[in-house]
Amino acid sequence: MQLQNPSKRFQAERLKMGLVITQPIQNPYRTNPVASVIMCAHNHLLDLSIPCIESIRKSTYYPYELILIDDGSDDRSIQYFQTVTGKAFRVPKRGGIAQARNIGFAQGAGDPFVFLDNDVLLPPEWLTILVQESQKAGVGIVSAIPSNEISRLNAPMSSDWLLEFPHVGGFCTAITRRCFNVVGYFDESLMNNGEDTDFCYRARERGFRVANTPRLTVKHLSGGTRRELPKREIERAARRFRKKYQRHPDLPTPPLYPFGA
Repeated sequence: MQLQNPSKRFQAERLKMGLVITQPIQNPYRTNPVASVIMCAHNHLLDLSIPCIESIRKSTYYPYELILIDDGSDDRSIQYFQTVTGKAFRVPKRGGIAQARNIGFAQGAGDPFVFLDNDVLLPPEWLTILVQESQKAGVGIVSAIPSNEISRLNAPMSSDWLLEFPHVGGFCTAITRRCFNVVGYFDESLMNNGEDTDFCYRARERGFRVANTPRLTVKHLSGGTRRELPKREIERAARRFRKKYQRHPDLPTPPLYPFGA
């Protein structure tokens, strides 16, 4: 099955970077499973990105490929990223987290795709847990419990020990290749607000389970980059989200800038 067509801006950026992807990449790791770990960042190289990358290196034991996306940073992030992995890419002009994740997906060869914000610190075996949970029946998206949302642990537990929600955050989240191939790309019009919620809703509409796992809590520093973005940009995305789902008033809307403010 082919992916839904990405936005014109997405296609233009792919052409600039030589990353023209028209259909899903087939998984070459059928006998040696590998996860694609994708970290996206805009600035904050020293205080966020490097500590995050170091925690990936120290705490990851499941086989993985590392994909680093520099979303228009001006702090030499890309130069450092290129010393870490052969899959480091830079968007010349900041396009938002949805576009950065789409680039990472287009370059990923593993299954599942595991998206990280650069403001997380990971505990041992974090990836092993996410991969195991993503393999449970019907799961399309599974996320860690963020350290600043421990209350999610109070939700009802499914029979296979998952906490199912209408949506989960994208800060430390595994999405299966099958889910991506069916649902398509992140919506780039929801620039830095609501793109993960929207993806979850679209996945649920197509029959995939969306859940947190109580087995994994990850330290989340809560929007180190997001708090610096223009307020009007965040609010514009929130308005677009509400318009997109105005026929579904029962669904929760994404938080306003910076987090429920």
